[in-house]
Amino acid sequence: MKKDNQDTFARAYAMLQSLRQNVDKLTSVEEIYVNEYHAALDILENTGIDVTQFRIPPSEVQPRLTSWYYDGSETPGAYSKEKYVPKELLLTKLDAVLLYFDITHSEEPRKIGFST
Repeated sequence: MKKDNQDTFARAYAMLQSLRQNVDKLTSVEEIYVNEYHAALDILENTGIDVTQFRIPPSEVQPRLTSWYYDGSETPGAYSKEKYVPKELLLTKLDAVLLYFDITHSEEPRKIGFST
């Protein structure tokens, strides 16, 4: 692996690890964390890695219901201006991309499957 790519991978991996550790402490995950996550994926994508399946779909980042009431309208409440993502979804995607890193970029490639 080229030294430039090694540095790029190390930086992206560090960003992803930091996100993983910090998101785990949160109760609500705001859109800014999704943006940081996607920025790390963009770094990887620029090296030629297809990261499409690791991305958070835009439909999963939505305002949160802040108060509920029913007045007969189609919107039974008020929603936040900020958007949030389900914490479990972001953690699952983070774990998946970090595992991908471990499998593909460890010094000794990990064996997958059964051995005979």
